[in-house]
Amino acid sequence: MERILLAHGGGEGDTGFQVVSNPEFFSEGTTVRDLLCPGRVLIGDRDRDAVRALVDVYAHWVPEDRIVMTTSLYSAELSKLTANTFLAQRVSPANAISPLCKATDADVSDVSRAVGMDRRIVGGVGGAFLNANVGFSGPGFHRDVLRLAYACDCNGSPESVEYWRQVVAMNEYQKSQFVRRVVSSMFGTVAGKKVTMLGFVFKKGIADTRESPAVDVCWGLLGDRADASVYDPAVSEKQILRDTAAKVRVARDASCACSV
Repeated sequence: MERILLAHGGGEGDTGFQVVSNPEFFSEGTTVRDLLCPGRVLIGDRDRDAVRALVDVYAHWVPEDRIVMTTSLYSAELSKLTANTFLAQRVSPANAISPLCKATDADVSDVSRAVGMDRRIVGGVGGAFLNANVGFSGPGFHRDVLRLAYACDCNGSPESVEYWRQVVAMNEYQKSQFVRRVVSSMFGTVAGKKVTMLGFVFKKGIADTRESPAVDVCWGLLGDRADASVYDPAVSEKQILRDTAAKVRVARDASCACSV
């Protein structure tokens, strides 16, 4: 963006400007809270006066020790990408160890809790993102991991590209593994059997189904010809039918969804 603006005569004379990077770290469903009480504010640019001007704006409600200033636009933007990919990456080891826990009668929750007490691993933030589940969800993590892989590819680092793509591959594997477990528990097939999904969004408190593991799990079960019903009061019937190509029944309440 900076190059485009400068190429068209910007930044000269009375119309001079500076492009400052200020990536957001908002979570869907808690955006206002994240804005009012941010864990950190990231600002990047070579021009210290421009950075200082934006720092002064945030200083009205954000303690200055939470404002991180970098020396370039790229440092700020890459910090944003790396933060999300690190969180996505932290989910993957827990998911990778989950099948071994099942095979050896270990409790993956116990393992995650024990690992989460190691400050070298968690950096003093507890066991967040160390719990095995159906995979990380939402458009942010998936998008940013692939964006980082693309950036590595553009800058001639194929080994890094493969590394980050494997984070996404591990996430996809976890969802398919979950479907296989459900099918296995139903004597090897869910064909013609009633399966109810209580919840369809990618996290509570929102109405967004983008990159929701529930959607992929639903398609996996439909692939085995399950008779599927979905109930989620946060999502419109139209959206659920769109996500499933109208191959499921949308229940009015949890009781109806679970009735035979």
